[in-house]
Amino acid sequence: MSSDTYSTELTPEPSLRRLVLASGSIAALIGIGVIISIPVHWALRLAATGAWIFASVRELVIIYHGHRRYRRIRLYSPGQISLQTTAGDWQAAELISGSIVLPGVAWLRMRTHDGRRHGELLIGKVRGDDAWRRFQVIWRHLGTAR
Repeated sequence: MSSDTYSTELTPEPSLRRLVLASGSIAALIGIGVIISIPVHWALRLAATGAWIFASVRELVIIYHGHRRYRRIRLYSPGQISLQTTAGDWQAAELISGSIVLPGVAWLRMRTHDGRRHGELLIGKVRGDDAWRRFQVIWRHLGTAR
C-alpha cells in the first residue's frame, strides 16, 4: 500500500482571474452609486465614498498581486495547502474563512505564512476531471472534520 498523501493540484484559469477583477471593479462602481444616492449630508456621503473606494481598491490590489504571484494550488487530505509561485517553488499556506466550495465552482481564500492573502475562483468539471474530483473528496473530509 502506498504511503503517499492524498492530494490534488489545480491550475486557475486566466479568464476566471480576469472575471474576478472585472466583477470586483463593477461592484466597486455600483457601491459608489449606492452611497451617492443615500439621502444624507453630502460630507457624510463623501467620507463613505472615500472609505468604499479605499477598501475596494485595496481588495482588488491584494487579489491582483496574488494572481501574479501564484500559478497552482495543491491541497492535501489533512487540509494543508501549498501555492506554487511563478518561480516554480511551493509556498505553504492556510485556508481562511470565506472559502466556498460547490460541486462545480469554488472560491478559495488563503493566507501564506508571511501573512499575504490570496483569493482564487476555480471551476471544475463534475465528471471526467480527476483533479477536481479529488479536490471535492478532500473538501468533504475537511468539512466533516471541522
